[in-house]
Amino acid sequence: MRTSWARAWIAAVGLLIAAAAVMRSRTSTLLKVEEPVMTWLLDGTDTSIWDGASVFSSTWLLILGTLILAGVGFALDVRVGIAVLVTAVFARVLTAMVGGMVGRAAPGEGFEGSSFPSGEIVNTGVFWGMVVMMLWWVGAPKLIWQIVLEVSIVITLVVSIRLIVSGEVWPSDALGSTIVIALSLITAAIVLEANPPKLPARNESETVVTA
Repeated sequence: MRTSWARAWIAAVGLLIAAAAVMRSRTSTLLKVEEPVMTWLLDGTDTSIWDGASVFSSTWLLILGTLILAGVGFALDVRVGIAVLVTAVFARVLTAMVGGMVGRAAPGEGFEGSSFPSGEIVNTGVFWGMVVMMLWWVGAPKLIWQIVLEVSIVITLVVSIRLIVSGEVWPSDALGSTIVIALSLITAAIVLEANPPKLPARNESETVVTA
């Protein structure tokens, strides 16, 4: 699996570089496709239904949740606790670096900074993805972490839609943000797989065999 993770990491890096290059050099071409879509979305459309999705990407939730995940990691393996914190920081730094190089303006007015990749989408996807990974790492039943995986995907998708309809990001920015999410989570997965949790041994009742 380590070889597979390494290949996935390299592929994600390649995709991110390619996406950033396209965003920087082919902005006008992308706008011909995306501007009509955004004009339709932002032209008097009531987007208030999506406002509630902001609770899933709120700063306090992401910070507190990340600290809790890191605490669980530290309790079982210091390296995993560090990996959780480093993954969160890595995602933010990578987002800022790529955003600074691309410098793409948001579709709506009043939004500063680059919209590619979206920091809010990245931070949301990385946090909820780490929740899934920690459940997998501690050995939670497959059904549980798979359900949480589906929920985390829906949450990230809903947050992305909210930002698109509010004019903060372009649709292609949301897609690009998923590459940063994948790259960050693959990095964490490599560490988690290399350091299986040292869970307390279960007390099993002795079996008495009678003749």
